[in-house]
Amino acid sequence: MSKPISARNLDRPMVLSVHPAGVGAADVENPEKPLAVLVGPLNLKPRDRIDLYWGNVAEPTVSYEHPLDAPPDNGFVTLFVETRRLESAQDPLPVRYHFTPFPGGSTEESDTTFIRVKLEPPGGIDIDPATPHDNENLLPPQVRPPGVIVDPQGVRVIVAPYQHMSEGDRISVTWADQSLQHPALSAAELEREVIVPIPAHIIESVGNANNLPVRYEIHDVVGNWSKRSPATEVVVSLG
Repeated sequence: MSKPISARNLDRPMVLSVHPAGVGAADVENPEKPLAVLVGPLNLKPRDRIDLYWGNVAEPTVSYEHPLDAPPDNGFVTLFVETRRLESAQDPLPVRYHFTPFPGGSTEESDTTFIRVKLEPPGGIDIDPATPHDNENLLPPQVRPPGVIVDPQGVRVIVAPYQHMSEGDRISVTWADQSLQHPALSAAELEREVIVPIPAHIIESVGNANNLPVRYEIHDVVGNWSKRSPATEVVVSLG
């Protein structure tokens, strides 16, 4: 017979991921390093039990029993979730825990933390390890108008749809050494070309060039980085 669960009065667990917004590729790159989850504070005595639930599961993902030879402890406990068990999810996943005092105490339930899990970097996996900061899986940007740039007004950079394009992605375009942040993508912009206007003052400040490199890169909501796209070289002649 399962023990009754009392009203919630425990603090929610804290997932100690690399990025505070969620679990990303950096958290799972080493399969031997588990993901830490901090629970508490709890008034722990020997044989008290903590059960952590990750996602919509009926069975505990991780369980902890305070050792018989350990002194009582009024503090926090770090639980470890195997990263091999983690999968990406479109919606944030609930993470909670139950605390059961020994012997036979009523189980208390914590508040729930909702955590985003996105393990795939925007743009997909880099296909050329020889260029550690570039991702040849991304298409080079298009620059409009085509041909020689003679007027700083009305210049646009077009970013093609890319793998794992997601709401909240932030695209950064570099015009030579000048960087421009595009607003976070909305759901309506997914799977479409993204048009990034280049302000005239940036084009004018960089000036003329025969092979001016234009690139972009993407950071998603949990901190995954696409690396840099291949460059498109443009000619700028402002007179």
